Amino acid sequence: QAASALPKLKTQSDLLKPAIKPLSDSILKHGLLRQNDKDVRLLVAICVCEILRILAPNPGFRDEDFRDIFQLLLGMFAELADTKSPYFSRRVELLETIAKFNFCVLMLDTGSENLVMKMFTIFFSVIRYGSSSYMEYLCFSSCLLFLLKEHPSNVFGAMSSIMSLVFEEKGSQALIEVILQNLLKDEKDASPASFLLAVSVIQGCCQALQPFVCRFLNCCILDRNSVNSELKESYHAIIFEIFQCAPQMLIAVIPNLTQELLTDQVDVRITAIKFVGRLFSIPGRHVAQEYHHLFIEFLNRFSDKSAEVRLNAVLCAKPFCLTNPPGEQSVALLTALEGRLLDFDDKVRTQAVAVVCDLAKSNLRPVPPEMIAQAAKRLRDKKVSVRKKALKMLLDVYHDYCIKCSEGISKLSIDFEQIPCGILMLCYHKDTEFGPQNIEHVLEEDLFPISLSVEERTRHWLFLFSHLVSAHQNGIFSSAHERALTAVLSKKKRLQIEMQSYLEFRTHEKNISGRGEERVKKLFAKMSTCFPTTINAEECFHKLHVVKDVDLFNILKEILVEVKFESSQIIKDNFLRKIKDMHSIFEFLQSLVTQCSFNIFSADHVSCILYHLSKGNFREANLKNACVTLLMIIVDAFPLLLRGSEEQFCILLLEEKSLFCNELLQILVKAGRHISLNLSVIYPFLEGICLNGTRAQAKLAISAISELIVSSEQF
Repeated sequence: QAASALPKLKTQSDLLKPAIKPLSDSILKHGLLRQNDKDVRLLVAICVCEILRILAPNPGFRDEDFRDIFQLLLGMFAELADTKSPYFSRRVELLETIAKFNFCVLMLDTGSENLVMKMFTIFFSVIRYGSSSYMEYLCFSSCLLFLLKEHPSNVFGAMSSIMSLVFEEKGSQALIEVILQNLLKDEKDASPASFLLAVSVIQGCCQALQPFVCRFLNCCILDRNSVNSELKESYHAIIFEIFQCAPQMLIAVIPNLTQELLTDQVDVRITAIKFVGRLFSIPGRHVAQEYHHLFIEFLNRFSDKSAEVRLNAVLCAKPFCLTNPPGEQSVALLTALEGRLLDFDDKVRTQAVAVVCDLAKSNLRPVPPEMIAQAAKRLRDKKVSVRKKALKMLLDVYHDYCIKCSEGISKLSIDFEQIPCGILMLCYHKDTEFGPQNIEHVLEEDLFPISLSVEERTRHWLFLFSHLVSAHQNGIFSSAHERALTAVLSKKKRLQIEMQSYLEFRTHEKNISGRGEERVKKLFAKMSTCFPTTINAEECFHKLHVVKDVDLFNILKEILVEVKFESSQIIKDNFLRKIKDMHSIFEFLQSLVTQCSFNIFSADHVSCILYHLSKGNFREANLKNACVTLLMIIVDAFPLLLRGSEEQFCILLLEEKSLFCNELLQILVKAGRHISLNLSVIYPFLEGICLNGTRAQAKLAISAISELIVSSEQF
């Protein structure tokens, strides 16, 4: 009855003391404060709280009585963990009443600091272990802290209010440690609820906490061995969490992190660079701008004498660039990162390339294109491991760039086109991982995204050839690149010719004699030189030779004459499906069919080039020269690829005042016997060249007529 009646007395007055004193005396006399029965304990707690409220500020209890009262209340707080209890709502009301009238401050007045510590521990424990139920009760979400400000009359808000008020009245290092302990998310018993309660307390009494927090953290930074607390091992995590919720509290702490970056101990510098980099990468905080001296020392770690420190500094560059706005700090960091592309340590160089590539693919903060050109130079690195990893990462960047160009998001860039230039130069390396054999595979399968159209692929090749070093101020494509491409195409052509010879021989010689076997061995030996591992390739050719599946060899014949890009890919896919069960030679046959296909250049590429030439509206003067040069290289290696574009070619050749008459005649001589042209249409033009052209042109015209006569007989 008392528990129900007392809350109805809204007025605080000493006049009610005579009426209430018998109840107070009865509670103390009969030891009800120490009752074990939960029902009785709850009712007693409610009565005591109401007595304290009504008779405040002089309720008439002795200090010993107060300690017993607080012990009872702490028991009530601990029972809040049982959210399924029918008494839960009444316990919540009790907590809210205690928070509202600041009863817990009386603990300090009565010298019950040990009970204060116990209360803090109970609050975090209740929130932690009852967190799943509290999530439902509090409608827990990412905006919980905001909701607490709007609705303080709940468990979470009441606990936060009580702890904040107590600490403001009388803070201590022991209480600080209880709060900070619950900021650590990686602890075994950590929970989002206890973490948010700690954050709420920190924000609620920031000024009172600041001296204690700063003293503790500065001791951890400057003289950690002198700190007598388990939390000293987690001070970086504590700084990070406090900085996100109350950054103003750490104004006297953050600058001291510079000392850790300058220490002689490498492991401390590594830990510090990781942490400072993480601190600089907090979104929206602009820490690098606010703490300039710390940022300068952070940049100096990019040139630290320890390779491990430099490596970790490079790792910090990506999150920094993605979370900080463009400005002085970002420029300085990118400059430091670019310097690591030339680091003495190969691991640092590799990581620098990785970070540059990741940033290049980012839509948030792409790096300056010039850095891509610098990263592409690592394809010529003295370490094979760096070249291999750089190749893989730069190909991903180039794919991303090609797709953006095709979608109109990016323009063709000489900096990004340094990547295929660097890849071509790998042909000159004698390492087993590179050379023409391996680079051919890169050009066939890896250089462009699978989905990229032939038109877009041709556009990139033409852009490269239009930026010849000899003809362009910003030239990137040299004669060395051209020779490397020619070498790859020549090797591909050689394999196709030898494979054609083998397939024809196999068709016509049903019963191969000893002499025939010798010829087959020679063919296999020649073709094996086109593979990275000659011995294994030769062995696989002999395994292929004993296969009886005629359809398999017919597909190989088909792919050797299929000049259309998409059709060639379809044939290749059919071939791979057919050999899927040939496990011992599957990889070899996959490589063989790829090399036999017209995939670096096809008849579609030739058609695109001729279209550009016939269109004639070149924005760049060098682009027309690029078309002719690239066309000559392709046709010289694969004259068959001009088939299907005869009409386009003829129109160009018969144009008056053609600037490239000699080059087009050379192409005609090379491809004449492989294409179908009406000799009667082109003969008058060639005859005129013989009579009126230069001596060199006349020779070419005669050779062209000779070749066309052969093809006319064939077609």
